[in-house]
Amino acid sequence: MTHALKRFCRNVRGAAAVEFALLLPLMLIIWGGIVEIGNVHFAGRKVALATQSIADLIAQERAVSDAELANLAQAGNAIMFPYPSGNMSYHMQSIATDADGGIDATLGWLRTFGAAGGGGDPVPPPEVGFLLSNDSTIYVRVAYTYTPVSVLGTIAGINAVLTGLAFTEEAFAKPRRINIIPIQ
Repeated sequence: MTHALKRFCRNVRGAAAVEFALLLPLMLIIWGGIVEIGNVHFAGRKVALATQSIADLIAQERAVSDAELANLAQAGNAIMFPYPSGNMSYHMQSIATDADGGIDATLGWLRTFGAAGGGGDPVPPPEVGFLLSNDSTIYVRVAYTYTPVSVLGTIAGINAVLTGLAFTEEAFAKPRRINIIPIQ
């Protein structure tokens, strides 16, 4: 009976090793997918944080310069760490109205930075109806294209799903210290 039990245990161990060897690649792909889904989620959160932070920092100023706006784009890149920031674009804008309440392009300004240059509509539609006369708002849009950061993201099945995944976040902020923030 002892020999039969030993033989049985050896066969069970051998079968378990074969099953484990067959399931290991699948388990690694699933684990890699979970890790990369987590990375995608955190990258999206960082894009939202960068967008809100930039809009808030601009809204705190009495005036801004092109150099300060470029520094804010660099701050957005720093917020994205450890994710690559070379494929981010920033659209920073002051939307201002004149005494009649109409959008006045000479009072406002628009600057773009980054990979795609920002692009898009000069005045976002949701904001047009909320401005009063001699009023303004800061509008920031950040676009980001995700690229896998871990070795697991390069696995063919995972990489095919994640390649070209894009995030776009928008933030509005009212100037706090002055009605219309000029650019110097």
